[in-house]
Amino acid sequence: MIPRAFIDEVLNRVDIVNVISPSVTLKKTGSNLQGLCPFHQEKSPSFSVSETKQFYHCFGCGAHGTAISFLMEYAGLSFVDAIEELAKSVGLTVPKASNEGLKVVDQQQTIALTQGLEKIMQWYQEQLKKNQRAINYLKNRGLSGEVAKRFGLGYAPDHWQNFETLLGSYDDDSTAKLLAESGMMIQSEDEGTTRVKRYDRFRDRVMFPIRNLKGQVIGFGGRIIDKGEPKYLNSPETILFKKGQTLYGLFEARKFIREKSFVLVCEGYMDVVALAQMGFPNAVATLGTACSDSHIQLLLRHTDRVVFSFDGDAAGLKAAKRAFEASIPYLADDKEIRFLFLPKEHDPDSYIRAFGQEKFEAEIQNAQPLSRFFMEVIGEQVDWTTAEGKAQAQSHAKDYFKKMPPIALRVQILRDLAKRLDLTQVELEKFYGLPSTKEIDIQRQEKKPEANFNQVSTKGDWKKKAELRALENLAKQQPVAPTKLVIQIMWILIQYPQLGKQLNREQQELIENIALQRSERAKIVACHLLKLCQEIQEDINFAVFQNTLMSSELAKDYEALIKKVFESEFSLEEATKHLNGALKKLQIEATKKEMLEIAEKVEKNIAKPEDLVRYRDLGLKLK
Repeated sequence: MIPRAFIDEVLNRVDIVNVISPSVTLKKTGSNLQGLCPFHQEKSPSFSVSETKQFYHCFGCGAHGTAISFLMEYAGLSFVDAIEELAKSVGLTVPKASNEGLKVVDQQQTIALTQGLEKIMQWYQEQLKKNQRAINYLKNRGLSGEVAKRFGLGYAPDHWQNFETLLGSYDDDSTAKLLAESGMMIQSEDEGTTRVKRYDRFRDRVMFPIRNLKGQVIGFGGRIIDKGEPKYLNSPETILFKKGQTLYGLFEARKFIREKSFVLVCEGYMDVVALAQMGFPNAVATLGTACSDSHIQLLLRHTDRVVFSFDGDAAGLKAAKRAFEASIPYLADDKEIRFLFLPKEHDPDSYIRAFGQEKFEAEIQNAQPLSRFFMEVIGEQVDWTTAEGKAQAQSHAKDYFKKMPPIALRVQILRDLAKRLDLTQVELEKFYGLPSTKEIDIQRQEKKPEANFNQVSTKGDWKKKAELRALENLAKQQPVAPTKLVIQIMWILIQYPQLGKQLNREQQELIENIALQRSERAKIVACHLLKLCQEIQEDINFAVFQNTLMSSELAKDYEALIKKVFESEFSLEEATKHLNGALKKLQIEATKKEMLEIAEKVEKNIAKPEDLVRYRDLGLKLK
């Protein structure tokens, strides 16, 4: 059995848009994304995906759920397979039952680190406002305040222990633990002593926060302002930050990648920020490491077109070759990977300044396709005019063809290479041990057919057209105002359970009592929901909390309420105002009800003196 904590961690890390977008074309509409529902036939889009809630809902057929349920219902995966698929996409391994047991991700530690790094980012931003030298550096690089704010840029002062006033003394073990585990502090022992030296990793640098796909800070990059080494410095790998699985700027670029239909991959975070300033906000960068398989998969989940932009020097060519090799296993006929090489004396920033935005745009459009770069890679330092040179190229290409999926593009590259080698395509296929195209049909990737709701409606209870039960029935009735308010409060608490965690016992009892006026069942659900709100972590997201609700014994009741959430979506600020207003109304109604009960006692001549005092106090509350 997969631990609940691990499932919550997967839902916390995965981005539902990345899970759904390869199967559904999504377009931004307001705060959500919309597309044609994959679960039933429709001509107008009614399928909505919320990035903030990590949840999808179809207003046509009622299908809804998290990334887990999407893979189960659309791809037909089992629950365990869906968890494994999602875990793999974010670099996690599903714990298996064994004698030794495997350590489940420590959520408490993760939360503490992300909260600590968020505070540090905000502190860096405040320091930037006070340091004219750092401001001048960014201005000289052509960056506006708007772009600096979008990327959360800051400044690390030139001090050894910057965070004492923010987090506490470095001699305090809990503070030191947080800073060390987040990669922000270095510890070492003085020679010949047992005294531990603790000091900041980043000093006198412009700071670039590195965010995950949820926008949480997981590390930093720092650029030295004047001369010095290293020019760029990144956070070390931590439980939050894995260089081989992280792309700088992807969180900020996601919307623009969808708008422009391609992603531009460059060499450093200064390139990303500069490109955003120059009109190319769809750029991302690797973080001091070669492009990995995980990077390629991450890129291709966000777009069908990837353009790698590298300097034309030896280092740039080496980086391009590594990206090329990492891309080979993930090629597809509906994907396009290109390589853009700038002159040796230019990076993207300087090139645009020298030749203009339109010229750079043209360079992107004319970037070298992978099929052409393939020939350059295998033909590096090869004399194509000699048999020996051709043999070297032929041999060099073997591993690449073996790793490449059996797609139409592979046939095209084989055909081009066969011509260059003065061989037939069949001869080349035999040399590489590949099935001959004369003996098999090329496996082309087919467009996924639009699902028929009538065919899939039997999968999963949440898609069955059963009669509405419990609270859904109640929600559709025309109750008196206070009891309707209780349903609205439950909608709010399901969206933002952290608001429920903040309720005091008096407020909870008020909600429970009004729920009882609606029905016994409503009170049971309200009590259960309030209890769960008290137990959750402060930063729990909607998808994780929804998964908890749908795993409870009241799942059917919650399902009806969750469907309504998309019809009454609020921001946290709006939800807070609505909740406070609803509680105030409930308090007024409860006060009036109690006053009415006392008035009836007075009329019957059975009121006690304390009843009259209570009536006066309640009346003052209403003023």
